[in-house]
Amino acid sequence: MKNLFVAVLALCFTFGVNAQLLWKVSGNGLSKPSYLFGTHHLIEKEQIKDFDKILALIPQTDVVVGEMDLSDMLGMQLKMLKVAMMKDSTMKQLLNSEDYELVDNQLNQVVGMGLGKLGKIKPMMLSTLYEVKLYMNQNNLKKEPEAIDQVFQKAGKKAKKKIIGLETVEQQMDILFNSSSLKHQAEQLVDAVKNKDKSLDMFKQLNDAYLAGDLKKMSELSIQGGQMTVEDKKIMVDDRNNNWIAQLKTLMPKQSCFVAVGCLHLADEIGLIQQLRNAGLTVEAIDKM
Repeated sequence: MKNLFVAVLALCFTFGVNAQLLWKVSGNGLSKPSYLFGTHHLIEKEQIKDFDKILALIPQTDVVVGEMDLSDMLGMQLKMLKVAMMKDSTMKQLLNSEDYELVDNQLNQVVGMGLGKLGKIKPMMLSTLYEVKLYMNQNNLKKEPEAIDQVFQKAGKKAKKKIIGLETVEQQMDILFNSSSLKHQAEQLVDAVKNKDKSLDMFKQLNDAYLAGDLKKMSELSIQGGQMTVEDKKIMVDDRNNNWIAQLKTLMPKQSCFVAVGCLHLADEIGLIQQLRNAGLTVEAIDKM
């Protein structure tokens, strides 16, 4: 469970099944179609082909559905910070002196602050912060791209559409920061620091697969590249898919939905695409806008 952005990736219209990230959901009594889109948190909307046309689908639907309701970003960030703080431990207690010095030096170089200031933050959050800043520095990004999920929800709000979150901030933060022990998180942080070149290469491969719209490749990379273990995937992806599909099967018959979630949630047998098909719905890739 290496970082918050492991469930990511976007859109290309030239591949077949398992290589599309915009899907139309219809049939089985739905009065209007719904749409399913896989997002990537580190890709700018300008990199996504036909993005304006995809955005134009939102006024045609009744509600915009995301992993969380992102309307109150400040409140969400405050809640995330609260959950991300350790109560009874510090990084000095979790790491041996050699690893502590290594992580401290790298955080100072990449993030601009070391463990003297960040030592009470859970290792999972530090891993995320470190790897995102590493990625941004490598790609000369002055600021983190606005999340595509947020762009869709802003468009929905502008079009006076209801915004629905499939889970609360508290639920997502609990999954991200409390699903594994602090000791295990600390080991992953050290691994991320020691293998930063591998992480950068993995980011490139994931981005390439994303911009190629290759869901299958991204899913394979997330496991084979060490971004997630099989158990991590069960907690981070599969279990959440099962929770979300129960909600979507209730929502879609009532109204047309534009659903935007991390694209790893679309892939594989437990992905939203296959589970919607298992529910008797027609889910087809949109290859031309």
